[in-house]
Amino acid sequence: MNRRVLTSLVGMAALLIAVGCNQTTPTTASGGKPLIAEPTTGVTFSEDFNPYDNNSVASSMGTRSMVNEPLVEFDQLDATVAGTHPWLATAYTFQNGGKDLQVTIRQGVKFSDGSAFGPADVAATFKMLQNPTTNTRGVPPQASEPTVNGNNVTLHFSSAQYTGLFNILSNTFMLKASMAAQIASNPTMTIKVPLGTGPFMLASYTSSLIKWKPNPNYWGGTPPESEIDTPSIATNAAASDALISGQLDWAGNDIPNVYANYVNLNPLTNHAWFAAGSTVTLWFNLNPGNGGATGIDDPAVRKAVSYGVDRNALAQLGESGYEQPASSSSALILPNQNAFLPSDGTMKNDLSISGSVPDAASAKAANLPAGADVYDVLKGGGWTPPASSRYDSGTGTFKSGGNCDGSNTANCWTKGGKIIKFSVYDPVPFSDYWENAALMSQELQPLGMDVTTKPAQGYSDWNTNITSQAANWQTAIHWGSGGSIPYIQYQNWLDNKDANSTAHYIGYTNSAADTALRKYESTDPSDTATLYPIVQQLEKIMSTDVPEAPLLYGADWNVFSSAKYTGWPNQSHPYMNPSPSDPQMPYILMQLKPVS
Repeated sequence: MNRRVLTSLVGMAALLIAVGCNQTTPTTASGGKPLIAEPTTGVTFSEDFNPYDNNSVASSMGTRSMVNEPLVEFDQLDATVAGTHPWLATAYTFQNGGKDLQVTIRQGVKFSDGSAFGPADVAATFKMLQNPTTNTRGVPPQASEPTVNGNNVTLHFSSAQYTGLFNILSNTFMLKASMAAQIASNPTMTIKVPLGTGPFMLASYTSSLIKWKPNPNYWGGTPPESEIDTPSIATNAAASDALISGQLDWAGNDIPNVYANYVNLNPLTNHAWFAAGSTVTLWFNLNPGNGGATGIDDPAVRKAVSYGVDRNALAQLGESGYEQPASSSSALILPNQNAFLPSDGTMKNDLSISGSVPDAASAKAANLPAGADVYDVLKGGGWTPPASSRYDSGTGTFKSGGNCDGSNTANCWTKGGKIIKFSVYDPVPFSDYWENAALMSQELQPLGMDVTTKPAQGYSDWNTNITSQAANWQTAIHWGSGGSIPYIQYQNWLDNKDANSTAHYIGYTNSAADTALRKYESTDPSDTATLYPIVQQLEKIMSTDVPEAPLLYGADWNVFSSAKYTGWPNQSHPYMNPSPSDPQMPYILMQLKPVS
């Protein structure tokens, strides 16, 4: 599921990029049928469209950019210049060793109320984001307020930001200056009528359906769609039913058995393309209290959990084969990011897809049975094996002798009078994640860990809990931030100083990771001799400390019908991250063509 709530970054190699070469979007005549698009399931609607409150319906449903557009549209699957599309900005260039970013603002743009949009609005938006409370989009710390010179806005950062372009230019949504000032004073203020420059504006709201109508003042021309509908859909199965019945045209979630249940019913109009765009991980709540979990504060336990998971089962049973098993403890998205791995091959395929993870240091055979390294790493970490366990050092076979389910500690690893005990907390409407949580429990209990599941009834309560340093959850399966360079996900997983990062949410700190991330940010990406060793320091931290355990290569979910519109991004024409969500929504919507 394309559940991109957390921030992500894309770095570009060039220090000067003039994006004016692609400055126009199609000018069309509206008249196409209403397009029904559902970015995710399980969201409880609320009449709030504040783009900088992560709990608003616009944020939860990923519809912010239809109204409040970004400066540049980056294709998160393509970090080359070909994946860079000007939007409210026509050019940008780094200055001052990467600390300053000058952005040229498109002229002739209006807000949907007819008022002019310009550099002052851009400057006010970024001024608002100097407050960490309002900076929910992950914009790097600014050294001073933006400065305006004619049609240019210069952003001043505390450190070089070669890696931060996605969050700065594409993941930040432009506001009218007066609205930016209000949000600066009240970050969670309720906005019932959103105002922006985007191709659509709010038509109507109910707790079950939001309707959007074309913006008559849109700078890019009249949108092809006469209307966009965003329905409230409770579960993935319900989304499948809506697709089959023609009540949904575009879905951003895991549709059960999508080919049999949808695509094959009418291959001429029914389509699915799941581009691999992130690494799905298991988060470990390391905050004090953490719901009563025991053991997960020990890196040896987190590594053993990662070793014991049968990733192939998660991929095939939980994800219906749509997502592939993660194969590297570095958590890099492979094979896309192979170039960043150590040349000695130590982290390439060091996670077996079947849960039998070979220890590269001792050159174990890659086909050892499940649990071999669970025994090694826990024994080495001072844990006592289950009294009923059986371990064959010749084959590496380990079984606890019975399920560690809390009823008999003789079946569990122990240390200091405690067993390894935690639950996996995910929303029941996320049928794929919920299935994977159950599978992990079934896989890890026979290996001596008391692992259970904890249901969240919907997205909203789950997201509030896991992103607020709450103590009422223990572990959770979560998608990654994606992107084309390793920094994007590493910053989110490891940077505790960012209040909107996974590291901050789970209470993980690592000074070595902080140092490596700051070096990464200030390194020209074309200097690979300097860059690659820095990236490999971060890979080692992920591999040895395991603050998040890599599970799968997450799909950018995209199921769509061409019955009403053509021109969708697909395998043959992969022009953009295809999911119906921020920030790519306006770009894709303006490329579609009505079927006559």
